[in-house]
Amino acid sequence: MSPWPDVLGIGVQKGGTTTLHHLLQAHPEVFLPASKEVHFFSKHYAEGPQWYLEQFAAAGDCLRRAEITPYYVFHPEVPARVQALLPEVRLILLLRDPVERTLSQLFHSRRLGFEPLEPTQALEAELERLAGAEAVLARPDGLHPSHQEHSYVSRSRYELQLARWLRHVDRERMLLLRSEDLFLDP
Repeated sequence: MSPWPDVLGIGVQKGGTTTLHHLLQAHPEVFLPASKEVHFFSKHYAEGPQWYLEQFAAAGDCLRRAEITPYYVFHPEVPARVQALLPEVRLILLLRDPVERTLSQLFHSRRLGFEPLEPTQALEAELERLAGAEAVLARPDGLHPSHQEHSYVSRSRYELQLARWLRHVDRERMLLLRSEDLFLDP
């Protein structure tokens, strides 16, 4: 049995990934790390593969290992990194109505204190806040807080994110689900 994860929940933020995490966590044959969002392929990539494996050390004899980090779908470097390390991994992508998802993230960020601007101002500032983010994120240790926290409309551009992923992984390895369907019938 491989020590690597079999399944990655790659997104989207505010699309039901916490619900998916709880459902998989309740399954007796599935192991998930203690932290829902490991962020290895995004924020901790410079830590190296051994660090990532340590997140699954307590998996024991579980038949499946999974990890859910909704930022993965949006981070521009993650698809290539996943393909290089986990060429057979299965992917789950929850897609929520893009307008509802955008607003949910915006108000979530305001509640957590990540967003000081009023909603209209925050949406208007998004492109400027994201300028240069992809160059920063290309580094293994690259972090760009606005890319993660202030990317409201950009994260709802699913067609761009899917196209990037499909350049690196076969469509057959990706399960696309409507978040609304998961909420109605888990």
